[in-house]
Amino acid sequence: MPTQWAAEACDHRHDSESGALITYLTSSALTSINIYCEQPYTSPDGNRVAILRRQDVSFDPCWSLLVADLTTLKVAMIERDCVEGIGNAAWSGLLLYSTNDGRVLRLNLETLATEELSLPPGTSLNDMTMSVSPDQRYIVSHRIVDTPPTAEIYVVDLETQTESVILKDPELVNPHLQFNPIHGRDILVQHNRGSKLAADGSIESIAGAAGTTHFIIGRDGSNRRDLACGPPHTLTSTGHCNFVADTGRIAWTTHYDSSDTSLDPRYPEGNLFTTGPGDPAPVVFVATEHRFIHINVSHCGRYFICDSTPPSLYDGDGVLHHASLVIGNLATGKYRTLVSDIGGPSGGGKHTHAHAYLTADNRNAIYNAPTLGTSQVCAARVPDGFLESLG
Repeated sequence: MPTQWAAEACDHRHDSESGALITYLTSSALTSINIYCEQPYTSPDGNRVAILRRQDVSFDPCWSLLVADLTTLKVAMIERDCVEGIGNAAWSGLLLYSTNDGRVLRLNLETLATEELSLPPGTSLNDMTMSVSPDQRYIVSHRIVDTPPTAEIYVVDLETQTESVILKDPELVNPHLQFNPIHGRDILVQHNRGSKLAADGSIESIAGAAGTTHFIIGRDGSNRRDLACGPPHTLTSTGHCNFVADTGRIAWTTHYDSSDTSLDPRYPEGNLFTTGPGDPAPVVFVATEHRFIHINVSHCGRYFICDSTPPSLYDGDGVLHHASLVIGNLATGKYRTLVSDIGGPSGGGKHTHAHAYLTADNRNAIYNAPTLGTSQVCAARVPDGFLESLG
């Protein structure tokens, strides 16, 4: 059956600060999201992005999968109301998804061709944050198993049709697994220290006093490298982090004091950091007027994009400030606001988080814009000369 395309996009405005043209790629009454910023779901040429959509974002079990074309500003329906799990190799244009009838498929964003995959006997994939290696051979995912419950991370080898459990720990409840996007030999893991699982396997508490950190392991679970991230080095990580290309380093953000939005007194310059294995302390990105949240590092490893709230969360009338989107250069320390107002505070339900990422060509920022009752997916065109101004 030929793919159906629909004209759903609408240019919204030019940003008052950067001049970036902002276009709503979706405008349906249903909730649409750009999936997640850590592993951008975009084609290598930057022209197409994947979108998930469903009617009741809180209680519906499955999503529809769509593709938006940034050149024609149309969306195509790939799967309707049946997607349970999804993952990809960042910026590859090849995404993998599972459905509620037991299929596992690979979609090519450029051609829209799908290929059904086979898995080792007994393996299932319903994780919304699984990661695929750049060579498309391996999948890394996690699940809750056993009684009492614990979490395990496992790798599926699609070539040999085998599955290997590489790590088991009851505190790996929300690991946000990411293959290194360039070479795929390493996996980035979030460790929610002090988290607790209830008897039924649900998360009872997301983290304890020890806070959240990140570490890197080899694809087979060996060569664990702990990072100067989270207590005792910094305040606890927000959990939002990214590999910085193939440098071996990561970038992440920390929480700040929720009562007065004050920063870590050891790092009063900002709450975005980089670090690598063996570093005794992290490097802070100096941006005192921002409180960064979700981070994406560009495919080239030079830039980051983050949603940000100001130090004063409320205006003079007690209204919560909306979040902005900021792009920075990790090497020069320069940064600028691309979108001064995303339409909401980037908090609450996950579908209202900006989750911004840069397309593979760095020409567009794709983000979720919370509107009254639903969220929509937006594209902000990076103006000519914008990135060059960051050095």
